[in-house]
Amino acid sequence: FVLEDLANEIFYEMFEYLDMHDIYKGFFNLNKRFENLIINSKFLHQINISNISKIDFENYYINILIPYRHRINLLRLSNPFVAEIIFSSPRLILQFIYLEKLILEKIQMKYLRKIFNYLIDLPKFYSLTISIDDHIESLDLLFINLFNLLTLKYCKIEYETKNFQCPISIYLTEYSSSSIQSLIINGRFPFKSLNNVLCCLPKLRHLSINALIHCRDYFEIQDLFPIKLKYLKYVALKFDCIRFDKVEKILKDFFHNVQILHLTTKYDEAYLHKC
Repeated sequence: FVLEDLANEIFYEMFEYLDMHDIYKGFFNLNKRFENLIINSKFLHQINISNISKIDFENYYINILIPYRHRINLLRLSNPFVAEIIFSSPRLILQFIYLEKLILEKIQMKYLRKIFNYLIDLPKFYSLTISIDDHIESLDLLFINLFNLLTLKYCKIEYETKNFQCPISIYLTEYSSSSIQSLIINGRFPFKSLNNVLCCLPKLRHLSINALIHCRDYFEIQDLFPIKLKYLKYVALKFDCIRFDKVEKILKDFFHNVQILHLTTKYDEAYLHKC
């Protein structure tokens, strides 16, 4: 009895428990049979590239990503150099025509704008998860670019600010019509930007922000007139030293149809009495 005596179906069951890169590294170069097994399997649809050296990735890039890019619908990238290589050529990334979900971990801000420009032209793309590696100073360009992704429905963003500083607010001065339905923000977010961000999310169903903070900006933001968020059913907000009287207007203006509301706060017992 040798390994190659096993039926293809057994190998496919084994592959269920392995990462695509591990499958490639362990089996792809054994012989033609295993190469064909991998090429013809469903596992090429979802690519998770986490802990990988640059040399290993270059081989993986040549043998898997480039030839079969038209089959990939989920792409998870956890190394900064991986994202840099994949998104270095607009001609290449535009050929990921079936890409639906993109997960970018430890991505640097300097690459994000280029990435957003490419994602605009992917017809099936709808889900984006971003973990930003460097400290963020301004949220302005980040959210403007997010709102320009016309097919985006799910968006999760995670970032940190230097020494717990307040990021520069989002200066949205006119209404937009983002397609985002689920928005999750894990990072310090200026409370004064919330009104205008909500005004750009008419299809929003799920909202979660884990740190709404008070910020002092050099320029005053003019609030847009609230819109009706008729699809919004779930809201989870954590307020860091924001008084309830500041929050109450947001609750009245935007959350008429909310069915599940989670509010967490520091230092203001008024929330307990009025919610």
